[in-house]
Amino acid sequence: MADYGRSQEAQAYRKWYKTARWRRRRADHLAENPLCVMCSKVGILNDGSKKLDGSPQPHKRRRFLVCDHIQPHRGDEYLFYFGDVQTLCPDHHDIVKQREEQRGYSSEVDESGWPVDPNHPANR
Repeated sequence: MADYGRSQEAQAYRKWYKTARWRRRRADHLAENPLCVMCSKVGILNDGSKKLDGSPQPHKRRRFLVCDHIQPHRGDEYLFYFGDVQTLCPDHHDIVKQREEQRGYSSEVDESGWPVDPNHPANR
């Protein structure tokens, strides 16, 4: 089956997500870390049943947790299998984390409203 919209390189490493090795690593990580770390930072205990704002997740297909590579592996097999991972809800993974990766910085702010990421344009 074709993986439309992805580069050939991405299509090749997407297969790693179906391996027993990855599935074991993902299951072990999620068993030990059953809450979204980004939700937890703002006081929301999200086991995958909520949206990033804390409201109930109405879509059954989005009620799960993601074992996310903190540093994008981009086809690096070592990073894929041994890089640090974190637990995210689908909204944080698909919206917030991917936006950060595309921009190159986080939009997270401190109590005063100032961006905490040194790569944020306000901190350059």
